[in-house]
Amino acid sequence: MTPQQTNGRPTPALSDLSVTEFLTLSRMGFLPHGLVIGCAIWDAGTPGMFAGLSHAVRVQNAQNVALALRSARRTALGRMWEQARALSAEGVVGVRLTLEHHLWRGGHQVVKIIAVGTAIGFDASHAPREFANAPSLALSRGGPFTSDLSGQDFVALLRAGYRPISLATGNALYAIDNTAALSYLVSLKNEEMTEYTQAFFDAREEAMDTMTGDLFRRFPSGEPDTPVGVVGMHVDEELHGGSMGFVEFTAYGTAVAPALPGDPRVSREHPSPQVVVPLDR
Repeated sequence: MTPQQTNGRPTPALSDLSVTEFLTLSRMGFLPHGLVIGCAIWDAGTPGMFAGLSHAVRVQNAQNVALALRSARRTALGRMWEQARALSAEGVVGVRLTLEHHLWRGGHQVVKIIAVGTAIGFDASHAPREFANAPSLALSRGGPFTSDLSGQDFVALLRAGYRPISLATGNALYAIDNTAALSYLVSLKNEEMTEYTQAFFDAREEAMDTMTGDLFRRFPSGEPDTPVGVVGMHVDEELHGGSMGFVEFTAYGTAVAPALPGDPRVSREHPSPQVVVPLDR
């Protein structure tokens, strides 16, 4: 690892990489520059999420919470990105997002988001000789890329001819109609709860649309870093507040673009897929 300077004294670069990830990256010439963390706590206002509100008010509050989630996520990731840039990193790998909902005094709905990852940079002195003149993976407009890929997946992506650009995220919240929820409580039928099913699909589609919309506003068509796709997609769904709450969807993954021309890290042979059987299940 490359030591950093703290009060004039060298300190080791911190990392949350596993041993396998660290070895995989170092064999390609990538070394950790440090652990980078961003956090944001956002007030979505009142009324509270679980206060027995009318449907109309609930829908408006769902929009407020969705906006708070987007703002908090963008702020947390931005602060993490700034830390990585201050460490002169080319990118951040293994980004993890954690989300918490809190109901504070006065009915204020508060969301907290934490983003954690490992900033890395290329060091030609630690790389194989044929990679010595490899181009930087920093974004064309300046600053590091961000990615939730593991060290192994990051290397596999490079070898396949692609590079990570940015962590793409989107979210949506939908309120469950109080009257519909109450009707199922008194019903003795064996039937589909269509309002819940529709909220599930609507929230998922809106989260995906939000993710792609935000991504291409940041990296419009025609730029060197314009993404060609998103890999490692995760779509998480959670119901808050039981039958009277919100359906929350979060979609995120790593946007990728083709490798830079002449990057020697791109494999001359197309990687072959392999079957991996976990032995711990």
